[in-house]
Amino acid sequence: MSALAGVIWYNQFFFYGMGESKMGDQFKFSSWSIHMAFIIVFSNLWGIYFREWKGTTQVTKLMVWCGIGILLASTVVIGLGNYLGG
Repeated sequence: MSALAGVIWYNQFFFYGMGESKMGDQFKFSSWSIHMAFIIVFSNLWGIYFREWKGTTQVTKLMVWCGIGILLASTVVIGLGNYLGG
């Protein structure tokens, strides 16, 4: 499992680099923030799916969902800004 995690971790940077080069200079500033936001969102959704948050309080679960919502909203704002700026 640790070897698989290492391969996945390496590949995410490989594909990030490929994607960033295709975005061009205009969007380079936003690519890293979108990349990090989706890593956080995906890992939290993965944890929810595998019930890693089982046994936590409702307040904690609400905070996780609020954080995911804020990250998704910020990605939409960044995308809208890129669209309007381009």
